[in-house]
Amino acid sequence: MKLNKVKIYTVLLGASLGLGACQDDFLETVPSNAASYEQAFSSPAAVEAALTGIYRLMRDAPVNSGSTANHDSYGIPHFNETWDVMGQDLMANTSWFVFQYELDNKLPTYRGTYMLWATNYNMITNANNIIANAAKVPNITEEQRIAFEAEARALRAFGYFNLARTYQHTYLKDPNALAVPLVLEQTTIDTEGKPRATLQEVYTQVLEDLSIAERDLPVSRVAKSRVNKNVAQGLLARVYLEMGQWQQAADFAVKAREGYPLMSANQWKEGFNNYANGEWIWGLAQSADQQVAFASFFSTMDGRYTLDEKGNRTYVRRGYNNIRANDLFVALFDPADVRREFQEAAGVTNSNRYTVTKFKDLPDLSGDFVLMRSAEMYLIEAEAKAHLGQDVDAQQLVFQLRQQRFTNPAAVVKPTTTGAELVDEIWVERRKELYGEGFGLMDIKRLQKPLVREGNHTAVLGTTPANSDLFIYMFPQLEIINNPNFGPQNP
Repeated sequence: MKLNKVKIYTVLLGASLGLGACQDDFLETVPSNAASYEQAFSSPAAVEAALTGIYRLMRDAPVNSGSTANHDSYGIPHFNETWDVMGQDLMANTSWFVFQYELDNKLPTYRGTYMLWATNYNMITNANNIIANAAKVPNITEEQRIAFEAEARALRAFGYFNLARTYQHTYLKDPNALAVPLVLEQTTIDTEGKPRATLQEVYTQVLEDLSIAERDLPVSRVAKSRVNKNVAQGLLARVYLEMGQWQQAADFAVKAREGYPLMSANQWKEGFNNYANGEWIWGLAQSADQQVAFASFFSTMDGRYTLDEKGNRTYVRRGYNNIRANDLFVALFDPADVRREFQEAAGVTNSNRYTVTKFKDLPDLSGDFVLMRSAEMYLIEAEAKAHLGQDVDAQQLVFQLRQQRFTNPAAVVKPTTTGAELVDEIWVERRKELYGEGFGLMDIKRLQKPLVREGNHTAVLGTTPANSDLFIYMFPQLEIINNPNFGPQNP
């Protein structure tokens, strides 16, 4: 049974996403129905509407992509899907996301880099507006101001964390490497463009924002789409893991999952479509009258189908249905592991062999999008403790997770590896647990591993070296043109 959901209406503020003063032929950043600053900050209720509008932008943003709207541009779920198909476990068999899968969508004039840039900077721009104006709202209470600013700070940090990992290598490779411009104030057409900040500068700001959010946000919230204290703690765990600050990563992972027990094996098979699932810490709600049809994560990912007498497929969920699982990835799963959610075409050995059935959209296309789960927090804690030399504790955490994922208790095995081998085993466990949720290439980058594509992959076969520049996107060309302070383009 689905929770009652707060209907989200988009309220975008009239601020430029661009970081330079010249706006000719620039990224379209504000739709024609955007609210003015006066409207958006006329009352606490208006600020609330502007804030919830950011969440709507996060889940179905076909605008602001640097070109016309397309069916591979739908906010954060699109962002996460990009990183999965750029990894080694999932594949884009045809249609949308093929260029991402082929590591061929990063050039400065391509749509791919515009969409990733705009998705996150639009979120940041609107968060900046709330942070700058919340205190000026008529009749706002101090409690409301603190809550609005804390939530906006968490969303701003989330956007910058995404951008830093998109447009640069991992923090541990070189904290002094140039990342993205750090814009923390309300911008106008006259705002001077910012230069690229270093990863260290960006991560310092991300940690500051998340620490304030974690301090000021309550656990209670109106819906799981909204950031609360647990979400801020989960984001801190992710950031500290990326930075190699293992104890902090472990500590915040424990805090984030409090009150969100691991789902059962039966719940796993329900289809990752309902944020009422007790394990979900954060998700984006969908409703039947606001679903995004073909321009949707489920449109590409939901691979359930039936066969007619001629062997032709009819997919349960109308859409593109083009994401596949690599056969060597499927082979990693024990038969008793419920996470082995793939439909196999008998007799097929090519890239069309395994469809993904982990994500099952609902009949009215109102399936919710998952952003954070307790299982990830168990794995963050396990990896952090493995790095700290606390192998027994790390092994037990993985064992606890596996116990909730196997239909045959006798098949559950506790890890026996230690040290670097245990870290690698936890990485494989992350792949089996989190596929389709946006961690594919991001984990490869974070762990500074090569991208290995073997088996029935159709693109970039073989090994792409660790820290390859194919893993980082170039910046949108118009950003470079319109901001003389921007700095060097990525390779």
